[in-house]
Amino acid sequence: MSLTLSSDDIARNPAWHLYDMDIKRGELHFLEVTPETFERSAFLDTRIGFTGDRLHGFPAEAVAAALAHARAGARPPTVNYLFHSSFCCSSLLARSLHRAGRTLVLREPLILRRLADLKREPGMAADFWPRQGQALLDMSLTLLAKTWADSESVLIKPTNLANSLAAELLTARPTARALFLYSDLETFLISNLKKPDVTKQKMPLLARIFSRETGYAGLFPELQLDQLDHLQSVVIVWHTQLLLFGRLLQTYLQRLASLDSAALLAEPETMITAAARFFGEALTAREVRDIVAGPVWHTHAKDPRATYDRQLREQENRELARRYCDELAGALRWAEPLLQRYPVSLPLPRAL
Repeated sequence: MSLTLSSDDIARNPAWHLYDMDIKRGELHFLEVTPETFERSAFLDTRIGFTGDRLHGFPAEAVAAALAHARAGARPPTVNYLFHSSFCCSSLLARSLHRAGRTLVLREPLILRRLADLKREPGMAADFWPRQGQALLDMSLTLLAKTWADSESVLIKPTNLANSLAAELLTARPTARALFLYSDLETFLISNLKKPDVTKQKMPLLARIFSRETGYAGLFPELQLDQLDHLQSVVIVWHTQLLLFGRLLQTYLQRLASLDSAALLAEPETMITAAARFFGEALTAREVRDIVAGPVWHTHAKDPRATYDRQLREQENRELARRYCDELAGALRWAEPLLQRYPVSLPLPRAL
């Protein structure tokens, strides 16, 4: 099937999902999707599933023209955000809030990662992004916010690599609300220890990226980021993100809230109810009980075929804490002076 460039298909038909972009060619790339794509795909990046495999590329200028025509008199979609520090049960919460016909959740769409990468490119950041980045972000949000039912709102969970866009995402949608989900430092360290080597190897690069984007290196000029070990890099990844959202929470006090993942795991029914209410969705007590008793909370959030629950997670974390007790203690001691100089108040302002 070929994509017809029309106001209906581009701006209204949710079967055409904005997947990626080629900025050098000035193209936007779409995939043919179904509701199953959003419900069952772990992420909407390279791991996206239940789609037509063929990418359909169209000139960004032509898409923008179609959107301008389609927007005339149209009801603006309701869009909210679920930001996160990573390794903090954000996929679990996102799956818990996905309600067909009511809340369509988009877990880590690739296009937002692409835009964040574009913004951080030195040449683009100085020239292209200030002139055209916000318009491109606005168009992407409009294309992402297509639903199968008028009654549906859209909740976007960007990858944490797109956290640098958080302020711009909130600015682009002045009525949007956002929740920042995080964990404490020790839990964040433990979660990294149980990740595969390919994930662990990314931590030094992420530490450098987040440090540069948040101005963290200027706060600690004595740090040699290229000489840190794995867990020290993980400390920096955590600290930069918590400081970033601590500032954002002060700026967007009425629209941005925070949630400690420990509270979500300890009181899932209470926290799911509160999160849904914050985003404008009223869940009944029966609905929330069914969510927590159902497959979402008893399978792996990234692999619904695998059995997993809170008890198994706690057992894994205890075993890892015992196995790596010396390494964890060393990393926490190393982090103490950093946190003393620039403390993170937990819970963050405006806890959910």
